[in-house]
Amino acid sequence: MKAFRLIPVLLAALVLFSGCDFFRSLVGKPTSEDLERMRQEAVEQERQRRQDSIDKARALALAQAEAEAAKQDQLAGTGRYHVILGSFKVEDNAGKMDAMLKNNGYTPRVIKFNNGFSAVSAASYDNYRDALKAMYDIMEFEYCPEDVWIYDLNQKMHSN
Repeated sequence: MKAFRLIPVLLAALVLFSGCDFFRSLVGKPTSEDLERMRQEAVEQERQRRQDSIDKARALALAQAEAEAAKQDQLAGTGRYHVILGSFKVEDNAGKMDAMLKNNGYTPRVIKFNNGFSAVSAASYDNYRDALKAMYDIMEFEYCPEDVWIYDLNQKMHSN
């Protein structure tokens, strides 16, 4: 009988002194060390994922800033308000309008919009009144189309 009492006492002592990790390792489950290592790896992976996301966002913002700076460099020396004589989906038509304006003494400029259209500007001015006056002056010529309008570059809806 004493042997039967000794076995439960030994099992109880084994459980108390060995802990759960012993039994988890017996059945092939991860121990507390394994679980802590997996948790640390998950934390590191999440940190790396966030850092990659931040790096990607910074690179995208830098590329956009460089593109905007390039646009501004291209626009340097031009006025804010452009007198537009036509907006064309077909690039050749914009080229024809550009050539026609050059033949008539203007220094035209083609402004490309995000929607694929190209607008041909006959002139640009820093203030709206000058642009409006120039638009009315241009409308007096026979080569001027009927749909002349003024475009404000500060709308930033164009792309070069």
